Amino acid sequence: MIRQIQKRPLGSVAIPLFLFHDASGTISSYYALGPMGRDVYAIADSRMESDPYESLQEMSRRHYAAIKSLVSEGRILVGGWSLGGMIALQVAWIFARDPKVKVDGIIMVDSPFPDYRHVVCLAPDSPVSEDGPIPATNKLEISILRSVNMLHNWRPPVWRRERQPYTVMLCATERVISEDQPALSFIDQFRDSPTLGWDERAGSVVVDKSYPIQGHHFNIFEPRNIASVTETMATVGADIELLACQDDDE
Repeated sequence: MIRQIQKRPLGSVAIPLFLFHDASGTISSYYALGPMGRDVYAIADSRMESDPYESLQEMSRRHYAAIKSLVSEGRILVGGWSLGGMIALQVAWIFARDPKVKVDGIIMVDSPFPDYRHVVCLAPDSPVSEDGPIPATNKLEISILRSVNMLHNWRPPVWRRERQPYTVMLCATERVISEDQPALSFIDQFRDSPTLGWDERAGSVVVDKSYPIQGHHFNIFEPRNIASVTETMATVGADIELLACQDDDE
């Protein structure tokens, strides 16, 4: 389930980053990332294809346990692309009740607020996008539908007793264009919002800061765009660690 995809440089004290899978349940996109100066782990989930009834809360509890098997105490960063960003938010909320592991920050990579009430045209046998991540197969399309159904029944967690970890959103600057599949516009319905709809729709401030990255939702990990997301993630991770240290000193 957990794969280490990058190792921190010798002598580095940077805390590890855990990236959660997208709607396909796979982590192949993260292998395209350039060096980020820290240990980076990616968490896949084969159940995305086999268990259409699992809730995001149940999935997140499993991912929390998987991380705890590697990090019994200390500090971590969590994040993910698309659905992975929402999983990161839920897992961070679980860790808020763990006295031994602290989540310093959440990095959401183009994870629009999950308002899919108007998604009625996407069918399991329809291609997601000609420009989609490779491989864009029927399994991916079915997983996306299952993810939409899962998110219909999910409410973003609310931090009451403690402060939410510093949360950033990396926003793709382009829109998905698909004449054959106009329903794909659901992924861009909040594209004009700096927080991709979160701070407007969630009822509270969820995203502390937003950063632009090149490409559209489905191609940000392709060669022409990967440098942008890598550089931004690396910079954001370092900035979050610095902010966490400053909070500790206050």
